[in-house]
Amino acid sequence: MTAKKKKSITNSPQETEKLGESIAKQISAGATILLFGELGSGKTTLTRGICRALGISTVKSPSFVIVNIYHGDNTYVYHIDLYRLSSIDSETGGEIAEYLYEPDAIKIVEWAENLPEKLLPSKRINVYINRISDAKREITLENNNS
Repeated sequence: MTAKKKKSITNSPQETEKLGESIAKQISAGATILLFGELGSGKTTLTRGICRALGISTVKSPSFVIVNIYHGDNTYVYHIDLYRLSSIDSETGGEIAEYLYEPDAIKIVEWAENLPEKLLPSKRINVYINRISDAKREITLENNNS
């Protein structure tokens, strides 16, 4: 697996959203972005920036519904939140796989650490968000192109 890493520091939620916007400019339909980070680290904030750059104005955390579907300018986004799914059975895994392998949508998965290894797409961007302080984040992007 070829992995390219890039680290960024953001000092506010606005900067985290701006980083999301720059990520959106580097992806196309079919992209999968897996977000890793503790509660309150900024996963939904980063997602909001990605979606805004794609023409989506309202983004809400899908913690309770698990998947939100957003329609943007030229694409659509599956925003998946696995926070409540610490273990994924075969039925739930099958439903999630349907979203993950949709070739025309952009997929953003919060709490990706809850995703079983067998469901991980080989081509994906892993984003690790480390909360340094209330507003400061270290965000590492790892582009996997296998």
